[in-house]
Amino acid sequence: MATAIKEKSMIHKFTGEKITFLESSQDTNGEYEYVEMLLPPNGEGQPLHYHKHFEEQFEVLEGKLKVVKGSHSTILEAGKKLLIPKETNHVFINASSEEPVKFRIRMTPAHHFEQSMRILYGLMEDDKTDEKGFPNDRIHIALILEMQDSHVVELPLY
Repeated sequence: MATAIKEKSMIHKFTGEKITFLESSQDTNGEYEYVEMLLPPNGEGQPLHYHKHFEEQFEVLEGKLKVVKGSHSTILEAGKKLLIPKETNHVFINASSEEPVKFRIRMTPAHHFEQSMRILYGLMEDDKTDEKGFPNDRIHIALILEMQDSHVVELPLY
């Protein structure tokens, strides 16, 4: 019987963002999930949002990452870390218009981040998103946000 092998890394079809799953929920018995992200110049994560059930620890490896946490904005450089507690509004953006930023995020306790990202990237590959990677079907959007425990505070203007 053949076994499916999950790729550790995925690249966003439209933005070039790369995500690598370092430690999954399965690997840690649900204690945490650990990912590495590479955002291209001017790249950004989700719109302003918060999580009810887990905290996030950001650690920059290369480049500069702007993190807005509550009403404060911080630029993190290589070697710097920042903890985002549960229920704290936040957003992250590559602070450079010229260089990528590589950083890691540890989500504690684990949720369903990896599965949700695999669904989202699968929808992109199946041409079921717009040109920015936003799912066409609102049910897909709701499912992905629920799996990520992401509560959007401000919807982006398109």
